[in-house]
Amino acid sequence: MLKPFNNYLVVEPVKEHVKEYGVIIPDDVDLETSVHKTVTLVVPNTKSQFLPGDRLLIPTHMLEEVTFSGEKYYLVPENCVMGYESD
Repeated sequence: MLKPFNNYLVVEPVKEHVKEYGVIIPDDVDLETSVHKTVTLVVPNTKSQFLPGDRLLIPTHMLEEVTFSGEKYYLVPENCVMGYESD
């Protein structure tokens, strides 16, 4: 498991409700139009105020997908979190 440094957080995007369309859309086309995204915190950095399982609201464009040791992770800088809710 990737352990983030500096102010990064390892997160998992929350699956949004998928709308059904009457046309066939290729898999590589991104229909994401919202400027905000909800993610679930997986691993916080060592100085984070957030806890694993917290739901965070972030700007969509700040979500970074990275591959490390063959695993896919999603990272976001902690200072980009706009709000959160705890379990």
